[in-house]
Amino acid sequence: MKEYKKCCFTGYRPSKLPINVYIRNKAYTDFENLVTEGILKLYNEDCRVFYTGMAMGFDIICAETVLLFKKLYNKEIKLICAIPFENQAEKYDEHWKKRYFDVLAQCDEKIILFDNYNKGCYQKRNEYMVDNSDYVMTWFDGKQGGTKNTVNYAIKQNKFILNLNKNSTENYSYQTTFEIF
Repeated sequence: MKEYKKCCFTGYRPSKLPINVYIRNKAYTDFENLVTEGILKLYNEDCRVFYTGMAMGFDIICAETVLLFKKLYNKEIKLICAIPFENQAEKYDEHWKKRYFDVLAQCDEKIILFDNYNKGCYQKRNEYMVDNSDYVMTWFDGKQGGTKNTVNYAIKQNKFILNLNKNSTENYSYQTTFEIF
């Protein structure tokens, strides 16, 4: 069987995203279309395994899009949920809890890194996903936090980075990035 490439997602939680994720309007649809274009680009690069960290916002939106691809186009696509600790969604609001558990019910594999929350568990989860991926897909505009840490880690690991934010001012070397635009 052919060895396919792998990708992980890293991006912002709802409050840092450029759209209101609670209102399905044109901005939300445009954002979903951008995610779809990114996943299609990766699919065309022979990527068939996708890792999501299951955080509210970008991670779950990407996971839902992978599941849509899987249903509509290709059963060989695999979604792996890399969960930093058991009960990750315990403090999510009802909107995100529902989406979280819907994704979990349809994913191909669940990997739980720690039994309980501990300082650094999110970064360990992110490093695990990057270490097991060829590509990192993100929507990143330079804000401090876990996404920036993960992107920086991916650069150090010489991973290809697909930043869906075409207005990003972040400067990556040509060798580690590619564009869909």
